Amino acid sequence: MRPDTRVAKATATPLLLLALLAAPPQALADISGTVVDATSADPIEGAVVGIRARPDIPTVTSAADGSYVLPLTGDEFGDGVIPEIYASVAYDHAAPVNYHNEAMQVFDGMTGVAIALQRIPDTEPASYTPPSAGTCAGCHGNYFAQWMSSRHAGAAINPWVRDLFSGDGTAGGAAGYVFRDTHDPGETGFCATCHAPLEDVFTPGQLMFDEVSSEAGLDGVTCLGCHQLAHVNDDVAALHHLGNGEYRFPDGMGGTFMHVWGPLPDVDTAVMRSSWSPQFEDPKFCASCHEYDNPDTGAPGQTTYSEWLASPYAEPGPGHRTCQNCHMPALDTVGYIANGGPERPVGQRHSHAFVGATPTTLAANIDLRLRLEREDDELVVVAEVENQCGHNFPTGISIRNALLVLDASIDGVPLVQSAGDTVPWWADDEVPGQQPGDYAGAPGRGFAKLLQGRINGQGAVESPVLFIDAESVAANTAIPSGATDTSSYRFVLPPGFEGKTADVQARLLYRRAWRALAVTKGWTQTPSGMPVEIEVKAVDRQLILTDPIFHDGFE
Repeated sequence: MRPDTRVAKATATPLLLLALLAAPPQALADISGTVVDATSADPIEGAVVGIRARPDIPTVTSAADGSYVLPLTGDEFGDGVIPEIYASVAYDHAAPVNYHNEAMQVFDGMTGVAIALQRIPDTEPASYTPPSAGTCAGCHGNYFAQWMSSRHAGAAINPWVRDLFSGDGTAGGAAGYVFRDTHDPGETGFCATCHAPLEDVFTPGQLMFDEVSSEAGLDGVTCLGCHQLAHVNDDVAALHHLGNGEYRFPDGMGGTFMHVWGPLPDVDTAVMRSSWSPQFEDPKFCASCHEYDNPDTGAPGQTTYSEWLASPYAEPGPGHRTCQNCHMPALDTVGYIANGGPERPVGQRHSHAFVGATPTTLAANIDLRLRLEREDDELVVVAEVENQCGHNFPTGISIRNALLVLDASIDGVPLVQSAGDTVPWWADDEVPGQQPGDYAGAPGRGFAKLLQGRINGQGAVESPVLFIDAESVAANTAIPSGATDTSSYRFVLPPGFEGKTADVQARLLYRRAWRALAVTKGWTQTPSGMPVEIEVKAVDRQLILTDPIFHDGFE
């Protein structure tokens, strides 16, 4: 009797599957093919080819004929994982043709895999209105939430800037300096150039800050304000898109707002028209808004990028740090860049909160030390302020400043200073008499960049002034990155001091605005809700005044 072949086959099938599952995994074979231009079908040389979301797997570069071979050892993937291969060409401002990234799924051992890269369109639409940042939130919710907490998000509606420009940001904003009231009609001060870039860019330098009205403009330094900034040149003294930054608004292929640049070569065009720009990891990219001179006089506005270039962190090696390393740190969890796409490992996603000077960050990067000693009938105090930031302390716009304030006493009675620096005049407000917070003349130091010039180029030279009125630097006592400011002070010891204890208190204060400016405008907190004055560090030390002379080390 013949066996039922149908039963035999039904029995063999699960047995075969079990045997296959029990077999040891086979090593993956190399994946090979070519990278070509989707328009001309010509080979593309120099394209980077790799596996998406796997920075641990070495990439390869396509040859002159567009060919590539991506070696795989068999240890790269888990069971059932179908890898995605990508190809990308770094954006080159000077190249006649540039490309979007592309990715596709492949299988073990595939050959002849052609990856066709779409060209970035050369043309721009006749008109383009960038969308609001909320458009990006639909797919990039986590990044959007981080950005919403940042100062970038409030740049175009910053009440302090409105107070300085048009006097209508806060209740007391019309008091004191108001740009609109002191400058020729039509002058813009270039505030909107960096504070509302996606509206100002269409009329570079001509937009009044109090006339920003589009959704994208009011969003401030929005998503596309960075991700449609395709190139930043070496003219870092120029102000953003007035000469340093180049925005690209390509036409077609899903809509202009879909064309974006970013730091990852493996973000494909499944939704966005993504292009790889290594400049997003370069501090020069940040310099487009954080380094500039007065366009007329050449006086420095912000010099944060130059300060970084002169810092120890700019040196190659294990200590190298960039703006992005500190202000956009890598997130310490795996996750997604957007809705969909591959899960990203630690290191491929970065914070978009752009945290700057806060009590926490200042305390972590600025140190204060004191040393006390007695010399004959005087108390000697040596103070050290060490700046471990990647730029000067303070940095940024010139209204930022810092103070070191010392108090020395015995039994609660202040000691008279006989030598050493005193806190400069600009630490006080302009209200007659001594007010709480006025420290001018007290033992200590001031750290700031004072600009001087004539308001609207007319009248007497004043200081401090905003960069738009600056003609030169009156003084610069900011502490460079990696440097330590050392200052010495002497105090007269009163009769009968022997055996008593001298008490010295030192406070390092960071101020987001000149005290006179803050008091005149009535600013009691920053637009982000932080205090105008932050106590960075406080040190309290005592010295028993013995005979012979006693020396106490730094602490």
